[in-house]
Amino acid sequence: MFGGGRSADGSDGGLNRRTFLSGVVVVGAAVGLTGVAEGAVAAEPALAAPPAPPTGPPTTTIPLPTTTAPEQLWLTWGNDPATDVTVSWLSPGTVPMPAPTLTWSARPLSARNPGRSVQLPAPRPLDVTQRYPQASSVAFTDGLNAQTTYYYHVELRDLEPGTTYYYQVSDGATPAPSTTGASFTTAPAGRAKFRFSSYGDLATPSYDMNASGNQWHESCDNAYYAVSAIENPGDGHGAPLFHLLNGDLCYANLDIFNAPGVWRDFGVNVSRSAKNRPWMPALGNHETEFGTCDHAGRPGTAPGGIEAQGAAGNYWNGPYGYGHYLSRFLLPDNDVTNWDGNRLRGNFYAFQVGTVKFISLDADDVIYQDGASAYLNSAPNAANEVTSSGASIPNGTVTYNHGYTGDLKIVAANNSAVPDFSTGTPNLQCIWLERTLREAREDPSVDMIVVFMHQCAMSTSVPGNGSDLGIRRAWLPLFDKYEVDLVLSGHEHDYERSYPVRGHDAGQLGTVVSPNPDQTAGETVDTRRPHVATTTPVNLNGQQAWDTEQGTVFLVLGGGGTDGPSNVYGVDSATGLPKAKVITERNAISGSEATGFTRNAADSVEDAPWSAAINAGDAYGYAIFDVDPGQHRGDTTITFKYFAIPAVSDETGPLHTGTTTLPTTPFETFVFGRGISRQQHLKHDHGKKEVSARTA
Repeated sequence: MFGGGRSADGSDGGLNRRTFLSGVVVVGAAVGLTGVAEGAVAAEPALAAPPAPPTGPPTTTIPLPTTTAPEQLWLTWGNDPATDVTVSWLSPGTVPMPAPTLTWSARPLSARNPGRSVQLPAPRPLDVTQRYPQASSVAFTDGLNAQTTYYYHVELRDLEPGTTYYYQVSDGATPAPSTTGASFTTAPAGRAKFRFSSYGDLATPSYDMNASGNQWHESCDNAYYAVSAIENPGDGHGAPLFHLLNGDLCYANLDIFNAPGVWRDFGVNVSRSAKNRPWMPALGNHETEFGTCDHAGRPGTAPGGIEAQGAAGNYWNGPYGYGHYLSRFLLPDNDVTNWDGNRLRGNFYAFQVGTVKFISLDADDVIYQDGASAYLNSAPNAANEVTSSGASIPNGTVTYNHGYTGDLKIVAANNSAVPDFSTGTPNLQCIWLERTLREAREDPSVDMIVVFMHQCAMSTSVPGNGSDLGIRRAWLPLFDKYEVDLVLSGHEHDYERSYPVRGHDAGQLGTVVSPNPDQTAGETVDTRRPHVATTTPVNLNGQQAWDTEQGTVFLVLGGGGTDGPSNVYGVDSATGLPKAKVITERNAISGSEATGFTRNAADSVEDAPWSAAINAGDAYGYAIFDVDPGQHRGDTTITFKYFAIPAVSDETGPLHTGTTTLPTTPFETFVFGRGISRQQHLKHDHGKKEVSARTA
């Protein structure tokens, strides 16, 4: 009943151009600003393929570099993107920089224009109970391989809107410091046009196109081309102002001996773009990592040393398993302190560019799917998973972050989930989200709201994860109440677009097909199926358009670059109509150490009339969004283009290598706007044809 894929011709309308951003080999260290020619800086690490292909991911810990030349430059917005930008960078490996420094100016840096400089303090261990200073150095020790890596952040504030700035970072080594840099442009102030881009599930390039020459879990050369595409989008209209990265950044949690090395290859690849424009991430399930801390991130202190911590429940890599993520990124502050005393800066956040409010959410807090780091071996009496640091993870251990910012309760009347104040610890992210949405809708400078996160409220992927009732219960009622315009996600390694949805189809039930222990196969279940507000696009000045005042459009954009495509979509074999898997409760972990452990998948299925478009031809791709604020409040429109990228030539091979051609013609183009169905720009009945089936 459930399975199979919708046919597609795979055409992408003119794939005839290849784009590369080449690495540059730097021999020796770059000299300081006073001795360089104008604009001369060191480059990111060159690609260094090994002499022979590896057989797979390393099974021992690979040493990291001991050099200190700055790399992995990464820009993020501050609280106000028009005036605040954070510059972050890393030391290549396990040695901190002697005297890290950032220099910046609104004019190109040179001996004649040395700019303004700030020297950073000595590194301190990650501590999310404290506020960051404006310039900070962070040290984080991975719990599974004991490698310590170093992260540097400077928040540049009080910049001028819509202005290009030039910056350089230096390790401060003597006698010859190593220096690299780039430039960025602050966001415009007020009503202004701008462009942004998005995808999730990026991973790392394969061994032949990454910095280390190692092959990691989920590595694929599509990850290299995905970054190149953001710097040179296929429509020829220029790179975006910023990029949204919808979770599952690099899958470092899967390489238990080498998570810091995976993060490094990811950072080097993405820096080709992120050094030039902010890349704003969201947390995904693969950012949750095993380590030796308690859930709040405090080092485990159980008797018996490091090998005893896992069995005592101290198996988290920093706060909530997010230690690498929280060390690497300094994101806009939400001013929320968790019940355990941790500040939640960066776990979820919001910022505004022009007339659009952007909100990044951590769906791990509300989803039912148990899909983060896990050691689940089905073999009887399986040995513990032991790593190079001495950490020992017992079979049956999972990292499940549901409710980590507080409790939710179910409201039976509309099958929703709301913060539970009766426990004394209501869910803080949901409280913050409602306040942020309410303030955005009351703000006359905000026309549209875009939410981005990792997991999906709606997906018809068959090999993928499915739709999560946890998101539908906790957040879709808020998206409805405050009329969120677009929701972007990843998680499924494919593309899917919904019709505008508002509310849910009460009484339209799903069916349990893969029961958890408290369920029975064939019984009905309320999946809170989103209600389709309209299947009829309007014609706006010759473009097909969707009125997001009528309903929220959900976009699955999970085709960044990982090696596991999931673009096979569910259909009802009797009707040919879309069908979706739904996770309606936590997927059960079954078994014991004596018998071994297994984990259930999505438990139920539902008819999916909300599914409007899929791409069965190509799993990979990226989205471009052009924002036009118009002349008056409420006039903002967003033109959306999705470019499908063919898989690299040997994607199905064991190392997922090869080349591809970046498209110049989008797979889909639509305009999104509020109230556009009421506008009088429509010709009589032109373009008002009902879309009755998914496009593929």
